[in-house]
Formats: sequence, C-alpha cells, structure tokens
Amino acid sequence: MKRWLWLAVLTAAMTAAGAQEPAAQPPAAQQSASHEDGLQTILTQQQQLQRDLDAGKTNGMTARQVNLIHKSQREVFAVTQGKTRLDQLSMDEKVQLENALERINAEVKGTRAGQDNKQVCWREKQTGTTVNVTRCGTEAEMREAREGARDFLERPKVCGDRCG
Repeated sequence: MKRWLWLAVLTAAMTAAGAQEPAAQPPAAQQSASHEDGLQTILTQQQQLQRDLDAGKTNGMTARQVNLIHKSQREVFAVTQGKTRLDQLSMDEKVQLENALERINAEVKGTRAGQDNKQVCWREKQTGTTVNVTRCGTEAEMREAREGARDFLERPKVCGDRCG
C-alpha cells in the first residue's frame, strides 16, 4: 500500500511540476523530453496499479475504492489516448487528467483527510467577460467557496429596516 501511495504522490507531483529533467539539455529539448517522460511515467504507473488491482492486490481497500480508482484510470487513459507528451493535451484535458490522478491518489490514501486535501482544478468564466480561467485548490477549499456562494445567493435581496 505504501508503494502505491508513493507512486500516486509522485504521479500528482509530476503532473503539476511537468516532470523536470536535468538542465544538461537545451531548454527546448529539456521541455519536450520532460513532457514526454512525464506522460509516459504517469501511464506506466497507472498501468501497473491497474494490473495489481486486477490481480487482487488491494491491501485493505474496499470494493468501492477499487471501483473509483478503476473509473478514474479509465478517464486517465481516455484523455491521454493517442498522446505521447503532456503538452499535446489541451488545458481542459490537463485539468481532467490532474483531477483523475488526484482522485486516484485520494482513494489510495483512503482517508477523509486525503479527500479534503485532494487538489482539484476547474474551469470557470471570469465575471463580466467571456474568458475562461483555471482555478485550483483543495477539495475542502472548493467546498467552502461553493457554500459561500450558496449562502450569498440565499441572503435576502432587500434589507428593510436593518440596512446600515
């Protein structure tokens, strides 16, 4: 189980950091190699995790956790199908890949704290424009923002006697 925790954390870190290579290569070659190596490392790790789960090496995971991991892995493989490098993914695909890897990581950890600390990203329109922006944060931060927005919308629109 600890091995998969390490692999999942490494996968998420490599996705977020772009899997940097040593500086011995020229910058263009370094960037190209890091994007290719990063995606190949992610796919190799996910394929190994899939083989181990299929072989019954679940180490105390529930059937629900295993099913959620398989579902997220299908999403990883679908998003990366036909791609050999991370820079071939669109921004939406990168967000989708990152979220799927974070879900896998959280299930491998298998704790509520792991779920709350799971990094998620989402695309939303910036107010007053047609520009899409990517926002990232923990699951707990996203839940707080959602609840804050809901509370704002549920407030009375007319303040009556109590206006300051």
